[in-house]
Amino acid sequence: MVFRLRTSACLGLLLLMSSLSIFGSENPTYLLVKPATETVQAIRYQSGASPTGPWIEMDMSTPTLVLQEFDSLHDRLYIQQSEDKLSWSNSYEYRYDLATESWTMHSGETGNPKLIDSLDIKLYGLYPVFKSTTCYSHVLGAALKMNFSLDNQNRLSGYGEIAYSKGPSNTDWVESMQAVNMSVGIGYRFDLADKLQVIPELGYGLVLHLLDADFDEDGTSTLETFLDQQVRFSLNLSYALTETYELIVAPLGVLFFEKGSVGTLLGLHAGLRFNF
Repeated sequence: MVFRLRTSACLGLLLLMSSLSIFGSENPTYLLVKPATETVQAIRYQSGASPTGPWIEMDMSTPTLVLQEFDSLHDRLYIQQSEDKLSWSNSYEYRYDLATESWTMHSGETGNPKLIDSLDIKLYGLYPVFKSTTCYSHVLGAALKMNFSLDNQNRLSGYGEIAYSKGPSNTDWVESMQAVNMSVGIGYRFDLADKLQVIPELGYGLVLHLLDADFDEDGTSTLETFLDQQVRFSLNLSYALTETYELIVAPLGVLFFEKGSVGTLLGLHAGLRFNF
């Protein structure tokens, strides 16, 4: 459930009491948070050696941040910001420099951009409709999908996917039907709640059919292959289990085009998304 802001939109932190020492402090430390843009509506923060604790949310109408027992030698301040109070940016890591008595940002959007934002591992099942029922009975498969952002807010995304499926045939001259699917596509994320998103996706690619078939009806089955174009569409429902892992469930549809006819398969896929 993260989105990206430009580096110029990172937060500026002002210390309210510059004379207050925060070296191993057991007293609360108060900070004034000043965002670089007026579009930021809220922030959430936590402190410690790593961002593994609970986030404390704060509205920008009261931009005073309170740190409890902050140790400047070992602890870091982690901040995320939001423009809609639903989606949150990547974490910005701040450290306090005792020599200069100032805060410096050490990570966040300042690093090199990532080629891949997330990776999906999923299983799917498809059932034939219309003319496809004469050939297929059902299809089960697995897919690996790489996602990358196409805008700064991480709403528009692209993807590349490879999948493998197998299923029994409804015809006497084909014993089993396998396929390797390769596709690319785009999707757009809509926020439904703090951890819940819906992401419609549309993809285009190729499907390589692998059939154990007896086309010449001589009683001997051989491996037959042929290639079709395909269109894949899904409506992904994503729920964030943690900042790293998301559960993905979606209805799935596949159209493939063969010799002037269209094959149609409808079903469902489910899996786990790993955010980098």
